[in-house]
Amino acid sequence: MSNYCSSPLLATFLLAVKNWMTILAIIIPILLILASVIRFLKLMNNPEEKNGLKKIRNMVLAAVIIFFIPILVNVVMGFLGEKTSISSCWNNAKKYKANNSYKPSSEKDTKNVIGNPQEYEKGKANGSGTGAGPANSVSDKTDYRNGSLNVVKIINANANAPTSRYRSLQAACYTGRHVVYSQNTNYGTNKGSSYGGRICWTLLDSGKQEKCVEVGEEGGHMDGLAYDNDRGYILKTSTKNKLMCYDNVKMEFVGYSDIDRVHVGMTYIPSIHMLVGYSGGTFVFYKYNQSKNKYEKHHTVQLKNYNGVSVQGLGTDGTNIFIADSEPNTSYRALYTYSLTGDKLETFSFGSGFSSLSSEVEAAFADNNGVLYLACPLGIGKVTNYTANKIGLSS
Repeated sequence: MSNYCSSPLLATFLLAVKNWMTILAIIIPILLILASVIRFLKLMNNPEEKNGLKKIRNMVLAAVIIFFIPILVNVVMGFLGEKTSISSCWNNAKKYKANNSYKPSSEKDTKNVIGNPQEYEKGKANGSGTGAGPANSVSDKTDYRNGSLNVVKIINANANAPTSRYRSLQAACYTGRHVVYSQNTNYGTNKGSSYGGRICWTLLDSGKQEKCVEVGEEGGHMDGLAYDNDRGYILKTSTKNKLMCYDNVKMEFVGYSDIDRVHVGMTYIPSIHMLVGYSGGTFVFYKYNQSKNKYEKHHTVQLKNYNGVSVQGLGTDGTNIFIADSEPNTSYRALYTYSLTGDKLETFSFGSGFSSLSSEVEAAFADNNGVLYLACPLGIGKVTNYTANKIGLSS
């Protein structure tokens, strides 16, 4: 069950109940205590009044009980967690309302730190929208079938050229405006595939490269890239079970988050607000724990009928997961679409236009118009014969 409410109406109602319950739990005990004080003063002036102390005791006891009612209700709902729709929405109503009523402000809050969700302005960067922000609802428009994908190259990664410092593109993700991709360094050396490289932000519509950030040796191999749109961070797998976090607005490194393991491929699913990594025929789902600054394992899903050879990366159409599977030393390459429950929805091979992108598929993603893109060693390709879900990022 999702950790968010099923509808804005339910979220609004439960949030109002929580707020009024908190307000009344403060006001009513104060009034009862004031009434008790007044009655106590009257009792001192008239000691013979019957049941005076008993009434005072009952009012004070009622004040204490009423004060603790919201605390007790929150404890019970927290214990139930996501076992019921009401408790799930109760625990997340405020977050749901905030995410689904997001409106960019005019200024950035520069006090944001790595351990907190993005609270500053996430819709502007150098005067233009970035597409960062909460997920919108996505409708299921994916054309589930088996077939062959036709591709046209739209972004050149300038990889493997004699004058380039960088090797082939290894992973990519989509932010609503930019495609962010990673490349290895030191082409032609033995350690080029495992000693970091760079991460680049490129406009998807024009192919203009806006900024690249160098990644040191702690970045390891450049596989594993995702965009956590709830926090506004680009996530890069790193050594020692950590994720390198890059502010998508500032386009710069801001710190680390912990994770249970390192995944070759990973993606962030806007519709469920979870990070998903691939490991040995299994999807591993993570939820971000702000207090621990950690992506904690939520659950795993075993893939059904998976017959791939070598997973290179993941991607999403906002609702389902793409698996880019290819073998660099052979002509084998395939793209699978899987549901969040591990069901295989479709399998694709590759047709015309792919030769300009090299022999592998490193990742796949849909944009906000449902267009499918493939990240390949020599660049980004646009698929011309496929319809997917909108990815669900605000733009």
